[in-house]
Amino acid sequence: MKKLVVILPAFNEEENIAKTIQSIPKKVIGIDKVEILVINDGSSDNTADVAYNAGADKIVSHRTNMGVGAAFMTGIRNAISSNADLVVTLDADSQFDAEQIKELIFPIINKQLDVVIGSRFINARPAGIPKIKFIGNKIFSSLVSWAINQKFSDTQTGFRAYSKEALFNISVVNEFTYTQEVLIDLKFKKLRIGEIPVLVLYNNKRKSRVVKNVFSYSYKALSIIIKSLVFHRPILAFGLFGLVLVGGGVLAKLLTITKIFGVSPGLSTGLIILGIVSFMLGLFANVVFKRQSFAERDLRHYVEKLSHGES
Repeated sequence: MKKLVVILPAFNEEENIAKTIQSIPKKVIGIDKVEILVINDGSSDNTADVAYNAGADKIVSHRTNMGVGAAFMTGIRNAISSNADLVVTLDADSQFDAEQIKELIFPIINKQLDVVIGSRFINARPAGIPKIKFIGNKIFSSLVSWAINQKFSDTQTGFRAYSKEALFNISVVNEFTYTQEVLIDLKFKKLRIGEIPVLVLYNNKRKSRVVKNVFSYSYKALSIIIKSLVFHRPILAFGLFGLVLVGGGVLAKLLTITKIFGVSPGLSTGLIILGIVSFMLGLFANVVFKRQSFAERDLRHYVEKLSHGES
């Protein structure tokens, strides 16, 4: 029996979550059971009660608001423990058309992809989206696309589908958000990722639960991308930083020789040494992160066996 779990991370969504839950299709071709899982992320309103009355199959609540990333991972862990074959994440604000879940999981059921992104920007710019948000999304999508060497039009969307293989490979450590980190993580783990166009309706009166401040969000999202790259490509990350330091040291040495500026000889030597140390740190980090990846893989295999009732 093939089971689909639809995860709805929710924070103070009592006004919208009932409509979202009731719009989720209960019958999907290729799926025997559809289960709706709501992650109530420390809501101060009646989100949990409204979700239950609207027909949610399971509600898991955080005592405090922990962030979208934490809510996402709570959902993933619960989906794995309930032996889900596929997972769809859907924002609880009813901006997406839940009927498109059928289109989202189609490439996974046909074993074409492991992760399918519901992109808001493949066809055109959606009506009602704030200009600053649209530009920011384009910038971060381009940055993530460059980092993982695959073109994406929307790396911030929360409307996505994951295969069982993807579920057992997801490893998100940031509680703030997960959208960029998951793509980088799964792409470096050689999973197949694609995107399809989806419809979205924006409510101009609604404030984003994640992007409360554009500059704060940009800083946090950029730091997540950098940390993910450092984890998966430590030699490249530390090597590039070391190359910059060595280059600065060589330039300082030339300035010292030519006496154009009063540069201390010790500065050039220090920069070159720091550059070499940075590269060595990259080699050391590569060994440490590889060992951690092996440990994660063994743990995933163990959890997968447990989910199948094996000892």
